[in-house]
Amino acid sequence: MIAGQPQSEAGQHTFSSLFKPTSAETRPVPLKPISYLHGEPRIIWEQAEVEQMIVNENLHYAVVGKFSYGWPDMQELRKIIPKQCGFKGECNIGLLTNKYVLIRATLLEDYVN
Repeated sequence: MIAGQPQSEAGQHTFSSLFKPTSAETRPVPLKPISYLHGEPRIIWEQAEVEQMIVNENLHYAVVGKFSYGWPDMQELRKIIPKQCGFKGECNIGLLTNKYVLIRATLLEDYVN
């Protein structure tokens, strides 16, 4: 044991372990039947199911961006968005549909900004 460092025993936490992010358990969410309201399809999810999907898909710090008047190449967006937003951590940027991108930040600070 190194002098000045606490000994970690089973069930005990060191000071540094208190600051490590905890990862939630990934569990599958069952498929839901499609119902219709005024001819429009819909699926009703319980709040706990939505929260589990957020964990499963790593969407804790996700933002959807919309481009109304076209956009640059996807590779350009992956360079430009972190610089313009001043991200300090990593971020993943992917295409959702025409005009929409999904931005997943790894830091809460980046998500809030």
